[in-house]
Amino acid sequence: MTFLLHCHSEDWCEKYLINVRWPDGMRCLHCGQQNFSPRLPKKRAYQCRECRRFLYPTAGTIFHRTRGSLMQWFIMIFFMATDKRGVSALYLSEQLEMSYPTAWAMLQRIRRAMAKRDAAYKLGGHVEIDEMFIGAPTEGKERGRGTEKTPVIVAVSFVPGTGEKEKEEYMGFAKLRVVKNIDEETIVAFAKDVLAPGSTVRSDGLSVYPSLEKHGFIHDRNPVNKQKAHVLLPHVHLFISNCKAFIQGTSHGLAETRLQQYLDEFGYRFNRRKRHKELFDRLLLACLEKEEMPFAALTE
Repeated sequence: MTFLLHCHSEDWCEKYLINVRWPDGMRCLHCGQQNFSPRLPKKRAYQCRECRRFLYPTAGTIFHRTRGSLMQWFIMIFFMATDKRGVSALYLSEQLEMSYPTAWAMLQRIRRAMAKRDAAYKLGGHVEIDEMFIGAPTEGKERGRGTEKTPVIVAVSFVPGTGEKEKEEYMGFAKLRVVKNIDEETIVAFAKDVLAPGSTVRSDGLSVYPSLEKHGFIHDRNPVNKQKAHVLLPHVHLFISNCKAFIQGTSHGLAETRLQQYLDEFGYRFNRRKRHKELFDRLLLACLEKEEMPFAALTE
């Protein structure tokens, strides 16, 4: 919470943003020089003394020409990065005294930045893959596979133990994807997108997984049989359990169309769980990457 004590003005937030975006000093986007006139008094802009062009520190980021102040953005990013339970748009709209649609749109942009940053990385080495199903079961229908709940493929990497600790394994990183159904084509497409070639995949033996061997992956042929799935696949099942608690506790009545965005948020925080002191700066940096979607499109 020390960060919130420092986040006390627009000027402080702007200087912090500039330091994160240009750690070696602000540089003109047109000529590359670092010679600027003082900030304009009524605009968040600096004029380059060399080419006379104006530099807007927020240009090309999710913050540019949006309705929220930098302080509001920073507070949202702080909670999104650090609160494991997640925060709702309703709560933030009340605390930051803004409309619900604006708060919701700001959170969606942050989630998009999270997803974009995680999409740049692939899981490698040893990976467990399984499925989970989100939503209320249809009355009279079975649970799990065959249900009408929304299927999600989950992959979690792990590091096998060595030497005297051969039986100990360490959970690594995770990927999640909402899909229409669980079939061979879907599993292969998911694996190609999120796994590094040559990765070893541990599954529960469902018939859709052995086909991964035809696409450059190693499949650990160790079916569940009489073993309990959470014993054979401890890492992915622990992750799924925590993820479901997050979805149920934070997002009651979550629409299927928005499910992937909330899963991306959970996955992003999980993948950075060991970098507590860097959480805010890392998410702020992700939000500084180019944003293609207009702010207005999120509020329509």
